Amino acid sequence: MSKEIEWGIRYGEGEIISICDYCSESEIINFDDGPDFKLAQEMLRNYGWVSRKIDEEWYDFCKEQCYYEWIKENK
Repeated sequence: MSKEIEWGIRYGEGEIISICDYCSESEIINFDDGPDFKLAQEMLRNYGWVSRKIDEEWYDFCKEQCYYEWIKENK
């Protein structure tokens, strides 16, 4: 899995940390009223990230090129 939650000190606050499954680039999206994965996914797409379902598992890549490189090495 390429998304993790790091909870803050106060209730409901924290960060969604997305890590590229190929190059390990990361993006942090802060939240203060509980995590909103739909909004986080939309924000990641706006940053150029792509998500792909491969063999029934979801993977995140910081750019299309990382996805293609991952496929070349793993399929």
